[in-house]
Amino acid sequence: MAKKTALLLTWKADVLSVTDLKLPSEKLVEMYRYMLLARRFDEVYLELYRGGKGAVEIPHSHIGQEAIGVGACYGLRLDDFVIPSLRTRPAMFVRGMNAKEMMAGIFGKVTGPSRAKVTTHHIGDVTRGIIGTTGIVGSQLPIAAGVALANKLNKRESVVLCFLGDGATNRGDFHEALNFSAVKNLPVIYIVENNKYAMWTPTSSHIAIHDIAERAAAYGFSGVVVDGNDVIAVHKIVQEAVEKARKGKGPTLIECKTYRVRPHSERTPERRPKEEVEEWMKRDPITRLEKNLLEIGLSSNDLKKIRTDIDAEVEEAVKFAQASVFPDEEEVVTDVYGVGSASEEHPVLGHADMRRATIGKSLNEALREEMARDENVIVIGEDIGADAVGTVGGLWPPTKDLCTEFPDRVIGTPISESLIVGAAVGAALMGMRPVAELMFADFVALAMDQIVNTAAKMRYNYGGRTSVPLVVRAPYGSTGRSLGLHHSQCPEAWLLNVPGLKIVLPSTPYDAKGLLKSSIRDDDPVIFFEHKMLYGIEGELPDEDYTIPIGKADIKRVGDDATIVTFGLMVHRALSASEILEEKGVSVEIVDLRSLSPLDKSTIINSVKKTSKLIIVQEAPKTGGIGGEIAAIVAEDALEYLDAPIQRVAAPDAPVPSSPPLEKFYLPDEAAIVAAVLRII
Repeated sequence: MAKKTALLLTWKADVLSVTDLKLPSEKLVEMYRYMLLARRFDEVYLELYRGGKGAVEIPHSHIGQEAIGVGACYGLRLDDFVIPSLRTRPAMFVRGMNAKEMMAGIFGKVTGPSRAKVTTHHIGDVTRGIIGTTGIVGSQLPIAAGVALANKLNKRESVVLCFLGDGATNRGDFHEALNFSAVKNLPVIYIVENNKYAMWTPTSSHIAIHDIAERAAAYGFSGVVVDGNDVIAVHKIVQEAVEKARKGKGPTLIECKTYRVRPHSERTPERRPKEEVEEWMKRDPITRLEKNLLEIGLSSNDLKKIRTDIDAEVEEAVKFAQASVFPDEEEVVTDVYGVGSASEEHPVLGHADMRRATIGKSLNEALREEMARDENVIVIGEDIGADAVGTVGGLWPPTKDLCTEFPDRVIGTPISESLIVGAAVGAALMGMRPVAELMFADFVALAMDQIVNTAAKMRYNYGGRTSVPLVVRAPYGSTGRSLGLHHSQCPEAWLLNVPGLKIVLPSTPYDAKGLLKSSIRDDDPVIFFEHKMLYGIEGELPDEDYTIPIGKADIKRVGDDATIVTFGLMVHRALSASEILEEKGVSVEIVDLRSLSPLDKSTIINSVKKTSKLIIVQEAPKTGGIGGEIAAIVAEDALEYLDAPIQRVAAPDAPVPSSPPLEKFYLPDEAAIVAAVLRII
């Protein structure tokens, strides 16, 4: 296939006219109303904030940039999607947000978007085609790719408009998202609002090329430069890109040259040259459109009437916001997770139709069965797609041969971990149930922003009006094969302090299959850690369908003298230790947590009440791990039942070494567990 050639096209203010656009006058008036509403809204908002009159959200003004959001979004279909950036309130108005709810959000009132849980810069409302984002510059780009991917998989003609500032083009997410969008030929348009500055540093100091749009050439699709202060030019260029995307001709990068008249925020002092600001104010996009409207026959009185109406609309919005109430205090802990779970444990081990299978096989079966059951389940990750040589389905057993059975829904990606998770978030918001694979759990660090700031917080960001049903599968832990410090870590503690995530770590084939099915069917994001040393472990598995509730621990061995709480590989080490202890006359109860969030506190407490002794075993380093959290819970809720100090068995506070003898010493083993139990018996 021939490479696409990048196109650089600059629209000057005097090149394009109203007649070129061939829009009826009423549509031009409508665009003018949107621009004027956005302008007047910001002006009043700034007055209220500076005067201490109820506006609590820090203003990041879009004054001077109204032509971009309005021109780009005007004429989109209801089934198209817009992903905002910091200064895209004008686009939100076009997509159906009204001044009252936006002003209420700025006042922090319950009638605002998401019941005042998030700033109005990053709101989300799928019913109006608005995909909420975060305050992290550039993080919306992988989400946009995921939304576009879902649209393409579902054979929709919907197009995604993703807004970003010039600074976001320097993020790795920019490269990952544009590269993936090009490779998959996605219907997405990336619109750069280049307003010349970060906070104070000019774009020319951050970017060596003159036009950001030139960067599109590196990915094999078109880049276009447009005068961002000319709403007619913006509208024309974006509509051309939209039609191109609808026809399956892939993405476009549009750079809108503009300028923000106000400082970065109202808490940021202005340091740009006064003369420069004044010069750009002469290119005001609203004044330019007014000139166009007068040219096609509107009178000054017509424009005055529109301005009067807009003033009244914004005034009513202020009154509405002032009269609205603040959210109840209890609101702070709502919308973090979905309500309830549809999974239930069935059948029990020992069922007549049980067979033997490995954990790797059980996970593979879970994925295959869920993909067959629900066409919205997709799998996305590196080297797992049908285009990989040999089509074996990746490095690990769970994805083996899935791509041959589901070639369109097993999606291979470049080495782009942030993109993998971000695209999964975008697809999940579109109703898909993506299962994203990170080749090693250590690579969670590369996708941390998308996991922590996006996936975990998206339900909250929407005020509970959406869900993010995705699973991030991450093979973790040592292998005993000297993979070393960057491929052997246990990073579960990195994510324990992140509300909105569920964390699952199975230890047996039965648990692995049932928990992965529950995770895929769950409406919250689940981090599913699979221990690499357990892929080959065999156990009983039923032929019939079943699930296991997330958040329910399992007693792997009943005992009376001490409680061992653990998970993953350490369950098997604890079981081996229990046999040694039994020979010494010591009976231990082994609690397999199976998930760390939610944590089954009641099973832990009840076991401790029974045995009066607690040993916590984890493979990760001791400091900052789940062991300390469990010890604190027991100290708070069951201290009076303990008759000996709590013991923790864990790896030393060091990276995982690669030398076999050092790795063997590093990992907690049966001897360490036995010693910890005997210390308190």
